[in-house]
Amino acid sequence: MKRSMFLTTFILLTSITFGQGSFQKTFPAIDKYIDSIMIDWNLPGLALGIVFKDKLIYSKGYGYRDLEKKLPVESTTLFPIASNTKLFTATVAAMLAEEGKINLDKPVRNYMPNLAFYNDELNAKVTLRDMLSHRVGLPTYNAIWVGTNASRKEAISKVVYMKPQLGFREGYIYNNMMYAAAGVVMENVINKTWEDILREKILRPLKMNASVFTDEDVKKHGNYSLAYVEHDSTRKLIPKKFEAQSDALGPAGTLKSNVEDMSHWMIAQLNGGVYIENRVISENAIKQTMIPNTISDKEGRYDELSKSLYALGRIIQTYKGYKIASHTGSIDGFYSSLLFIPGQQLGIYMVHNGEAGGNLRSVMALPVIDRLLGLSYTPWSQRFLSDFKAGRAGDKRITDSINATQVKGTMPSHPLPAYTGTYVSQLYGDIKIDFINNALSMSFRKIFSPLSHWHYDQFITKEEQTDVPKFKLHFMTNDKGDIDRISTRVFGDPVEVFVKK
Repeated sequence: MKRSMFLTTFILLTSITFGQGSFQKTFPAIDKYIDSIMIDWNLPGLALGIVFKDKLIYSKGYGYRDLEKKLPVESTTLFPIASNTKLFTATVAAMLAEEGKINLDKPVRNYMPNLAFYNDELNAKVTLRDMLSHRVGLPTYNAIWVGTNASRKEAISKVVYMKPQLGFREGYIYNNMMYAAAGVVMENVINKTWEDILREKILRPLKMNASVFTDEDVKKHGNYSLAYVEHDSTRKLIPKKFEAQSDALGPAGTLKSNVEDMSHWMIAQLNGGVYIENRVISENAIKQTMIPNTISDKEGRYDELSKSLYALGRIIQTYKGYKIASHTGSIDGFYSSLLFIPGQQLGIYMVHNGEAGGNLRSVMALPVIDRLLGLSYTPWSQRFLSDFKAGRAGDKRITDSINATQVKGTMPSHPLPAYTGTYVSQLYGDIKIDFINNALSMSFRKIFSPLSHWHYDQFITKEEQTDVPKFKLHFMTNDKGDIDRISTRVFGDPVEVFVKK
């Protein structure tokens, strides 16, 4: 792929000079950096926006939003921002607290009595601040929302089954479900949907007119990006088909936006809540989102970056002596990075549509900082590319070791029709097993896949599409010897048992 294809559209404001020099002198070097990661990480398309004080000073699209049709990425191209939605949700919560409608530090049961947790301690003590800073102690349980057609309230009703992994406020576990639940708490208090609350308090006042929540609205907009995955070792890119995102995720990650709209958000954040001389967010609400509540990374890894603290919807660190507030987003092959340097009144937003480059999302804006502020060069891309390649090699070794455990020549203990039926989990819903054309198949949410016998009473999905999650189903029997349960991991969550109806 030629580098020239990555240079598509841009806005370059050359008439503004800042401090001792002009940031515009750094833009060619930033372009060169983006070109290099596009090639190294096999990224189809990427969008970049840089805000200084109250202006979008650089906005550029690189590569393609649609490879097949050769449609370029532009500053108006919509991408899912994924978990960068969390700062919007946290900011709205802080605004509602300023208005006296909620208290971030009072038990959420005060505002939603029917929101039940796993034990009495959590029921009595969990606050919105706990939920929005990932310190409740609950493991991820992402499989509750991935690809589900359940409503948000239906998904939140599963919180009661989420068993703690840590003691309350004992540590940090990133948890999308707690953000989704926090949104439902706000819905319950205001008697409006989370989407309507966000439109009313943030999107309309900030003139984020292109930003939407649903795939239907994205397609109406027209200028949107597809996501791509590498099909095999040839690095050929194919469109990603499996969609994890669901309405249930909502406050944790369903906002779709573009560079132009996100620049309005960055301007308000950098200017104490003011956008075009209008106060949209109270200054104290923004300060609340900047207050660290838990340690999200106790070990650290690189000298340039401090250990990280999680506030509300953002991570607080120092980078080469500068305080930064950042967050990343990852969903369905889209990866975003939103980073602020408050002391320099700088904001950087980046988003791309290539799954391989997802490993780079947490640091991909750092080289942009280096160039803007004239800092020493750090080879972030090379470091993470080495990690990525080592990780792929490690994944292959794990797969090979799992394959080596297969016991050849075994047979299922029952005739195949005996395995059919609907198996139910309180957490995840139904898995349906059918017997079609003398073979078993599995249906679960958006996934339908033939099953292949592994060994004994274990079967695996044999979906050929590379981005569809794989399942290994272990069928078990009751005292009578009848097949009555399935033990499996769903989308990486802890092992769950599904019981036959």
